Amino acid sequence: MSYEAIKIYFIDGYQLLLDQINLSISSLSSVFNLVVILDILLLVVLLYWVWTKIRRTLLIRVLPSLFGILFLVFASKFLGFIALFYISILLLAAFLVAIVLIYSQEIQRLIESSFNHQKNRDRIRLLDHHELSSFVRQLTDTVVTLSKSKIPSLLVIKTSKPIGRLAENGVVLYTPFNKEFVLDIFSHRSRLSSGALIIDNGIITATGSTLTVVSPKKFVFSLSNPVLKQVALHWNAVIIITYKHTDNLSLLYGENSYSKLAPGSLERVLKTILLANK
Repeated sequence: MSYEAIKIYFIDGYQLLLDQINLSISSLSSVFNLVVILDILLLVVLLYWVWTKIRRTLLIRVLPSLFGILFLVFASKFLGFIALFYISILLLAAFLVAIVLIYSQEIQRLIESSFNHQKNRDRIRLLDHHELSSFVRQLTDTVVTLSKSKIPSLLVIKTSKPIGRLAENGVVLYTPFNKEFVLDIFSHRSRLSSGALIIDNGIITATGSTLTVVSPKKFVFSLSNPVLKQVALHWNAVIIITYKHTDNLSLLYGENSYSKLAPGSLERVLKTILLANK
């Protein structure tokens, strides 16, 4: 085969590929309607939901590969590469089977944790007036001890809005509030003390929570932290902060912030907020 023949062969092949791409684009534009847009949005929501469930598990390692195979499936279908399309479909099926076999224990733990989370949520009940007053006294005593000991801590307390999503961004516990337990958590530098302690009706639902889906490199326990302001406003939660180098304690609720609170003032403010949202 001469050089000219080879040149013409590749030129014709390149032109055929361009024609196929133009045809695919034309076909795509003709069917790109509201249904297709909704379909894409549902797929994005589904993938985001999957990511939120597996982002703290070993399964997160396979997500880039899965996205790569899905892109290969879409690209081969879009360009009209029939053989490559069917091969990528088989590759996707084999990849999913391999995930189930390799990460079977991780998947089992994920499923069990989902069921346990719902069971734990059912254990939380509203506190009556006496129980709420007792909880506020215990909470105040705990915070004052943290403050006097100059132990940095961050506590987020539910008022009227559910804060289950905040708990999902930390280590889920669902254990009754206990002063010694809280002091032990924040007295040691670990993942449990690196974020917020989430409290729902006298139950510690999680600790070490970053409060947001995207974990910051350094989570600052300060009223100036924009994440804390967002939580206070959006979730209507009470946020209490103690510091390392001072015995001051601060409270953030909605647009109101209190700094250098005295123990008596802290208990009074907590009772006012929590009883009003009961």
